[in-house]
Amino acid sequence: MKKSKLNFNKLFLLFILLSTSLLLQSCSNDDDYEDQRSIDNRLILKYLSDNEIDAEKDKSGYYYEVIKSNTSGSEVKDKDILSVYYKMNLLSGKKIDSLVNGTDQPAKFKITDKSLIPVGLRFGSSKMKEGEKFRFFIPSHLAYADYSYEDLFQANSIFIVESEIVKIETEDDQKTIDKDSIDDYITENSIENIERLTSGLYYKRVTEGEGDEPVEGKTVKIQFVAKYLNGATLDSTKVDSPFSFKIGSNTVIKGLDEGVKLMQKGEKATLIIPSHLAYDESLQIFPEKVREDLLKKELIFEETPPFSILKFEVELVEIL
Repeated sequence: MKKSKLNFNKLFLLFILLSTSLLLQSCSNDDDYEDQRSIDNRLILKYLSDNEIDAEKDKSGYYYEVIKSNTSGSEVKDKDILSVYYKMNLLSGKKIDSLVNGTDQPAKFKITDKSLIPVGLRFGSSKMKEGEKFRFFIPSHLAYADYSYEDLFQANSIFIVESEIVKIETEDDQKTIDKDSIDDYITENSIENIERLTSGLYYKRVTEGEGDEPVEGKTVKIQFVAKYLNGATLDSTKVDSPFSFKIGSNTVIKGLDEGVKLMQKGEKATLIIPSHLAYDESLQIFPEKVREDLLKKELIFEETPPFSILKFEVELVEIL
């Protein structure tokens, strides 16, 4: 399975430097872009005035108001992992999506430049503390720009996102969470003779192979089925079409590269790969339901939600 990257040349057609952050936009020229920004700003200001809302404007263009403050909460820092509940509407009041505290599991994303759509929410989250709830008014250039999705929202839509940070975690915290989840999965499914390596990868030999293991620089051919721990299939090879890659070339996820290096020709093995050895923070999308369409239109290439644990059933077919 190849490492996937975002196609920012399409959905994020132009990035311009704004302070230390990348600013999302997708307009054909600067004049159109500035015109749309002005339109969005007027619409947001009218909404705020009509509803007597006192919101502050950030220099990137979004507005925000504090619904619940927590002065003693931890501040959000770069590379923090946030667990959030949210409600997402259009400026018109149309409901788009929500995750509700007490009913749903919170969504997670990492504070990096390219970890969340809409990017305006990522910008805004950096102003928050753990336990706080903000309401953001996000103009189209910091959301989905000229992209539209079925009848859910149209091009140049303005979003209102009410977001609550319920937990802030570190990368090490996430590794512990992954380990606990994998250990629970192994126990629940009575998986025996599976080894946890120092990297965090879990490895189980299913059938013996023969010969030497592949070394750095060797090309291998494998058959595999990749699934999430809930059983949903992410990807797989066809019987007559094995997947080839070079060991140590950084062209596949780390856990797969490491696991195949332990195998012999003809061997079959099970690999359970924690997120930091797979796609790590990946790309979080609100609302999640648009991911499939974005993938289909090749506007993004990241299929896995953030911090996904993957299970691979692998057969090493050939070492070249």
